[in-house]
Amino acid sequence: MRDMKKKVKGILLSALRFVPLIVCLLCLGVYLFSGNGISVENLEELAPEEPLYAVVFMILLYAFKSLTVFFPIAVLNILGGFLFMPGYALIVNSIGVLVELTISYWAGRISGAGLVERMCAKYPKLGEVLGERESDSLFLTFLLHMVCFLPGDAVSMCFGARKMPFFKFLIGSFLGVLPGMAATTLLGSNITDPTSPAFWIFVGLIAGISALSVLIYFLWKMKHRA
Repeated sequence: MRDMKKKVKGILLSALRFVPLIVCLLCLGVYLFSGNGISVENLEELAPEEPLYAVVFMILLYAFKSLTVFFPIAVLNILGGFLFMPGYALIVNSIGVLVELTISYWAGRISGAGLVERMCAKYPKLGEVLGERESDSLFLTFLLHMVCFLPGDAVSMCFGARKMPFFKFLIGSFLGVLPGMAATTLLGSNITDPTSPAFWIFVGLIAGISALSVLIYFLWKMKHRA
């Protein structure tokens, strides 16, 4: 009987450790559906102080992001850079991006082909790029996740709905997201000192990556028009 009480007590104590994280997630859920704006400052206030909980919190934010499409992923990249040391922030954000890509892909795959038509109607540029092209092109998924004017989650859902092989999709998509994610994460690590040279170096790097992605897109588009 005593052993049973000790086990129950141990389980309850273990569960209590997750109370702060659960409270944060409940607050996050209420906040996300309240219609308030989402910013690094607002999300930082909700983040747990315990490092492990903060990691779980970040991954769950990426999971929420994968199904919402309504706020930019750069906010989470910067938040990760702000909450963790640069090396850890890159790892956490990379895991978060992989989670986001995975959920969006499978949401599209489960939804079926009708989703592609709806997404293309909502985002004409996406329909223009996809067109009748091969749905399993590694370079195409890389390109569409690299360019900055198309919602990444919508792109992932479309490739999922078109049943592109999952690991091929994941590799191409992650490589497309990686440059911008790394730059915005490192920007977040320096966001508390906007007068520092490092801050402006990363701002310039982000601008350069955006310009390069647009250039690659237009060169690719011109090639396919020829």
